[in-house]
Amino acid sequence: MVTVKFEKIKDKVAEFNAFVKEKKNIEGKVDGDTILFENIDRDDLRLLLKKFLHRIDGEDYRVISKIGVLTVVEKKKFKM
Repeated sequence: MVTVKFEKIKDKVAEFNAFVKEKKNIEGKVDGDTILFENIDRDDLRLLLKKFLHRIDGEDYRVISKIGVLTVVEKKKFKM
């Protein structure tokens, strides 16, 4: 069981769920800005999430991985 949290791009939750269903034929349970997936490996889901971010031009976001939870956050930008 893996949970994906969309803290900054909450409008893309349903789109990511459809993306995973298209690629792996697995549909998650959506609850607000989180999706709960059963029967999928965390590393496979992380890879799909990175591909999804690339597809939507989400270069300003990255994936934080903890045990059972993947979180999409904004990249920190440092001024030089």
